[in-house]
Amino acid sequence: MKVWMVSVSDCESSHTICICATKEIALREMFKKRDALILVWKAAKILQDASEKRFLEEQAKAGVHYGFCSGEENMYDRMVRNLSNDDYEHWENYPQEVPWIHETEIIDE
Repeated sequence: MKVWMVSVSDCESSHTICICATKEIALREMFKKRDALILVWKAAKILQDASEKRFLEEQAKAGVHYGFCSGEENMYDRMVRNLSNDDYEHWENYPQEVPWIHETEIIDE
């Protein structure tokens, strides 16, 4: 009997989210996990931007000014972009999380 395992991997670990009876269910669950990751990353970017703004304002009050490289891409923006397309076979998000599915055979005895 074939089953599909839905997992998430990053640079340090991998864990299984669920095991599904059909590929369609596995794809649905994988995309749900992807969407949840994207929401978390968007929220983290909002918090990071607010924290960075407060830091720069405090430093400016102290007479210290920081310059940032223009065109420098934010990590969270890159992570969201990497998983935003539906071509899950070509998702590349290392070292951050990437959901994936794997077909395997279960032997009934």
